[in-house]
Amino acid sequence: MNPLSAATLLDVWERGRSQSLVGRGLLLLGAASPELSPDVLATLPLGRRDVRLFTLRRWTFGSGVEGVVDCPECGERLELAFDLDDLGVTEVGGAGGFGEDGVMDVEVAGERVRFRLPHSLDLEVLAGLDDPSRARATLLERCVLEADGGESGNVHAPLTPAVATAVAAAMEAADPHASILLSSSCPSCGHGWDTPFDILTWFWDEIEAWGRRLLREVHVLARAYGWSEGDILGMSTWRRRHYLELVAG
Repeated sequence: MNPLSAATLLDVWERGRSQSLVGRGLLLLGAASPELSPDVLATLPLGRRDVRLFTLRRWTFGSGVEGVVDCPECGERLELAFDLDDLGVTEVGGAGGFGEDGVMDVEVAGERVRFRLPHSLDLEVLAGLDDPSRARATLLERCVLEADGGESGNVHAPLTPAVATAVAAAMEAADPHASILLSSSCPSCGHGWDTPFDILTWFWDEIEAWGRRLLREVHVLARAYGWSEGDILGMSTWRRRHYLELVAG
């Protein structure tokens, strides 16, 4: 995987504007990982996909994160600041009971279930489902490859609620980076809660703001010096900002 130049990231941002959020993530990873096919990237277990997105975000904007979050109890708006490195998101290999293809087995009450870990294509399907229970059932239907229904011997037996819960827990344990929670507390009311942190949503929002800002910079410098977009994007950030300061006087 390689860092993205300003020109490449700007191109990804433009092409991604007509894509779903999942599609945008695949565009980013495709541009940074030309050695991997689109099919391979689309079927990476979500935790492995997000490890790559974390790395790409560090390369692009650094590891520091700042934002705001509203307290769900009193509505107080709080500043949020942390370092991505503190979240413990690191690359994982084929250990922990699942292989490089994200397939593993779990046995509960005499029933063996073989399943794969969720990937980007699953998220595309779930995006159209508003009911959490339906989304959970649909995900299990897509990810379960084989279910041995105990004494029935039916390899496609429907999962009992207990087995479905066990499979979901095994998925989470095998791919912990697929779900990152930030612990927050409100100084006003004392309420504490966990906030899901979706690196793809956060990263793309930052790219949106960066892209708009960069186009303004290109506009200013092109008018002032007559340079082409390619010339301006080829400059380092430091040099581009220095020229902008000179134009501003």
